[in-house]
Amino acid sequence: MSKNFFILVQGVIHKSRKTLVVLLIGTASIFSGCGNDDIQLPDQKLEGKIDGGEWNYQSANGYLFSSDFQYQVRFLSDEESVSDPCTLPAPTLKHVKAIFKPAERSFFVAPQVIDDNQVQVSFEVSSSRSLIASSGFMEIYAIDNLVVIGYLQAVLDDDHTVEGLFEIRLCN
Repeated sequence: MSKNFFILVQGVIHKSRKTLVVLLIGTASIFSGCGNDDIQLPDQKLEGKIDGGEWNYQSANGYLFSSDFQYQVRFLSDEESVSDPCTLPAPTLKHVKAIFKPAERSFFVAPQVIDDNQVQVSFEVSSSRSLIASSGFMEIYAIDNLVVIGYLQAVLDDDHTVEGLFEIRLCN
């Protein structure tokens, strides 16, 4: 009986080793994809809703806003007739405004820009009505020769939301 018990225990241990090896290989293959920071975002121009109406981005301008190198950026609507975004520092139509320090990094949407990794985004409904986004993010991919390229997602509610790719022209 003890010999049969020994053979049974050996069989269990042998099967356990095979199971352990299979588990280790499986775990290694699952985690081999971890650490890959390539984020696949939709390939669409910035668009969304402002005050419940459809809004589409055409261009953007950025002007130095503070002594600590924050910029105020205005994402202009495709309804603005402008060939150079720097010629329209104060748009008259609905637009999206952002305040941040341009750098190649990720930003999260916040009510105020306190840290370098925050961006304040507002929906400019009219010259007297500005609504600040409550959630979202911005990713800056490149800054080259006064042009900033990135992606923005900002949300206040169902009537005030934008998402997509953009290009900002820094004007000063």
